[in-house]
Amino acid sequence: MSDEELRDYINKIAVEIEKIEQTAKQKETYFTNKCNEEFDPKIKDLGEQLLHQQTKLNELLKNINDLTAKKKELLSITKKLESEYNSLKREKDKILNHNLKAIEKEKKTKTKDIDTKIKMLEKELKSSEKKIKF
Repeated sequence: MSDEELRDYINKIAVEIEKIEQTAKQKETYFTNKCNEEFDPKIKDLGEQLLHQQTKLNELLKNINDLTAKKKELLSITKKLESEYNSLKREKDKILNHNLKAIEKEKKTKTKDIDTKIKMLEKELKSSEKKIKF
């Protein structure tokens, strides 16, 4: 293989790596957007409900002597909403992290062999350039 062919081949491999990285970035964006679309409205809704219930609870605590029964009801609702809210946030983070790790692993797997080829070709190119100098 001539020096020019080696350079062309290295450039083609570099383009292939760039395509893999672009694909990985697109997948990351896709999964991030998908998770955001699926979880953010629910998280926001539950967060607003939680905030609303906590506000009500704080008002009722001022009048605890008159509103003991209502206090217990709202405590239960608040705890349930808080639990659902936290659970949903954890689930989103878990799914997002899992998908991002899978994408990163796929990218590393695809680029590892290509990087090895590039190093071998660069060595071959250096060797060829040294032969030309002598």
